[in-house]
Amino acid sequence: MSSTDDKPPPLSIQDINNIITNLKNLLTSDCAEAEITVATNTAANSPTGNEQDGSNRTGNEQDGSNRTGNEQDGTNKQDGDANQAQETNDKKKEPLYELGKLCKELDYMIRSFQNLENLKNSLTEPFKTLEANVNDIVSDLEKDELRKQVQHNLRVFRNNITRVKILILLQLQAASINSDGNRALQTTFATGEAGDLPYLYRQPIFENSYYFKEIEEKYESLDDRQKLCLLCFSIFPENAEIKKRFLRFWWVGENLIPQNGNDEMGDLNDTLTTFVKKRLIEPVLKKNRLQPRSYKVTPIVRSCLIHFAKKARFFDYDPDGKPIMDFSSCNKACMVKSERATASWFADYLKGNDKDGNSEKPKEQQQHQEQGKLSADLVKLQMLFNFLNKEKLISASQQIDKLQTLFNLSKQFPDLPTEWFSKMTGIKVLYLGRWEATAGQARHIEVEDIEFLKGFKNMKNLRLLSLQGISGIPKLPTTLCKLENLRILDLRACHDLEKLPERIGSLKKLTYLDLSECYLLDYIPQQLNKLSELQVLKGFVILDAKNSCTLDDLSELSSLRKLSVNVNTTKFNIDEAGDALAKFQKLEKLRIAWGWGGMPGKEDSTLDSSSEQQQSKTKKKQASSISSAAAKASTDKVNKGEEKGNRERSAVAAAGEANSKTAKLGGGLRGTANIALMAKKWRRLSMKGREPQNLEGLERLVKLDLQCFPRSEPPTWLVPRKMKKLTNLSIRGGRLGYLNHKDGQKWNVDTLRLKFLVNFKMNWKEMQQRFPNLKYLENLRCPRITFCPCDANGVWQKFVQSK
Repeated sequence: MSSTDDKPPPLSIQDINNIITNLKNLLTSDCAEAEITVATNTAANSPTGNEQDGSNRTGNEQDGSNRTGNEQDGTNKQDGDANQAQETNDKKKEPLYELGKLCKELDYMIRSFQNLENLKNSLTEPFKTLEANVNDIVSDLEKDELRKQVQHNLRVFRNNITRVKILILLQLQAASINSDGNRALQTTFATGEAGDLPYLYRQPIFENSYYFKEIEEKYESLDDRQKLCLLCFSIFPENAEIKKRFLRFWWVGENLIPQNGNDEMGDLNDTLTTFVKKRLIEPVLKKNRLQPRSYKVTPIVRSCLIHFAKKARFFDYDPDGKPIMDFSSCNKACMVKSERATASWFADYLKGNDKDGNSEKPKEQQQHQEQGKLSADLVKLQMLFNFLNKEKLISASQQIDKLQTLFNLSKQFPDLPTEWFSKMTGIKVLYLGRWEATAGQARHIEVEDIEFLKGFKNMKNLRLLSLQGISGIPKLPTTLCKLENLRILDLRACHDLEKLPERIGSLKKLTYLDLSECYLLDYIPQQLNKLSELQVLKGFVILDAKNSCTLDDLSELSSLRKLSVNVNTTKFNIDEAGDALAKFQKLEKLRIAWGWGGMPGKEDSTLDSSSEQQQSKTKKKQASSISSAAAKASTDKVNKGEEKGNRERSAVAAAGEANSKTAKLGGGLRGTANIALMAKKWRRLSMKGREPQNLEGLERLVKLDLQCFPRSEPPTWLVPRKMKKLTNLSIRGGRLGYLNHKDGQKWNVDTLRLKFLVNFKMNWKEMQQRFPNLKYLENLRCPRITFCPCDANGVWQKFVQSK
């Protein structure tokens, strides 16, 4: 016999299940016997008080004077025996504890194999249906008259594959959620709920406690607007950090704070300060941050907020206090990652469809089943929101036009059915993107098709649209330009976005546009300057693209307060940009960052090397021309004087002609090679020492941030005499070597951040003289900035030093 015949047959799932069950029973019996043995030994090793007294009374009466000492010795001996017995019991209980843990792990293994067996049984019929679909397609391909039927069969086959995938996913999710052995290891993605406190929501003991009454009293002291703002914290996981910027977006979208420039930020800060003072939220203080940018809620306060939100029908929650996607009882819904098994009625519906695929039934019964079938859009809606019963699905589909807020809390694929997306006519807040403020790996969000985005045309009330961090969106549909009430458009980190709609200027009420981290964006339409109410623009890209929007075009935005610019072309001149920046009427915060495409070093080095090669070639040609002309003149030395003179003059003329031709040739080549470099140097020299004549726009700057500055000398307009309101200056990376200080001028800057500046040179004494109002200094990896009394993190603060 061969070696393969000697191998035992592979074990089935049922065999493995039986083996583990027997092992579990054996361990359980061992645990019971060990407990009995420990109890018996404990009783045997514990002498009674009567026996102790009897042993003490057997002595002679004449020893009565020593009885007290003997009794004391007996008591000490008794305590020692008891302690020894206790130690023995503890040692014997350790194996019991370990055996108990092993029994729990074996229980988990048994249930896992049972789940696998159930998965195998539940997929038997669906796989038979798929096999029948394949056979139908193959048979139709062999018949010419049934070629048209193939397309229909392919669609049916694709739908059946999707249903099988859903069944597999639902079975695995149900197995992982219902498992007690794996429950301690479960963690919701991007929420970190492992190890959190038990849920206090809907616990009578907690609702009657002093803590709940105290938080309820603080909540009732708020006005209606502040209550709604506070309830927004209830949908997030415990201890989740919520960015201040995100709260601003949401509250503006819900119209909870006015959107009137500085008043908006003032109301935002006042509201958050009120919550912090009442200890309803906690600020998250980061290193080297003067003001908090994130906030969080403690688990106890969160449980109270869930109770208040449920009562006010702000959002709907499950018994564990987690937000659900059911919006039948309120006008708001959360898109959450499915952590529970699909609704039983929908699972039965999917199995019924699979089983009925090829069954032969009477026509009347088949017609009745077809009437009970769900449309494709209803199936997609149920797969997305997972309603508990069919009635709620039908009810939600009829009132989807009343939905006001749709928030993606943890969904990875937020694709919405096209039909239902276009019916969201009452939506005000549509937040499909990423909200987490995590420092680690960001949650991946992706859409497979952007066809559903065409439903924007019906969302006349939409105020907030966020697609932050969503992949798979190369362009936005033109229907986006029909959102006449849109205030905030968040496209941050849409890494596949390449262009914006040409008619983006139709968004007349847009006040906030974020294009940061859209690295493939290679064109910005000029109509961007038609956004008359735009106040914040982040991620504006300066490109070489034809007809692309420029800084001069942006200067027409009369309401713009904050601007962030990314330079991706070497043609950008920071000195000439000062003239454009001076035209802005309300600009207060400016950030300019140079990317790889905007660094001129590579281009200059290429031009320099090419010019050197052309110069060497020119010199060789010039030398050969002169030597040939001199040789021709020397051969006629024996001729007459007149002829000699004429020929000498002709030789000189020939040499001069050769020189002139060579000079023209060399000059032309050199000019062609260096024309870009010479023009750039000429512009730089012409701009040196010249400031823009009108600096009204730059004089309003309060904060300036320069990143990867490509030159050693600063911009000509960056002088303290013209920037009197500048209080926050940040320079990170690049080649900058100094700052302009003409005629002993001093800066009004109180916050100065200098990072990764290798060439920047200044000592602490000079810094104090030039920045007399300095309160905060951050000096990080700047080796030529010396003698600064910074801490280990490179930070110096005036109020800390004064203390």
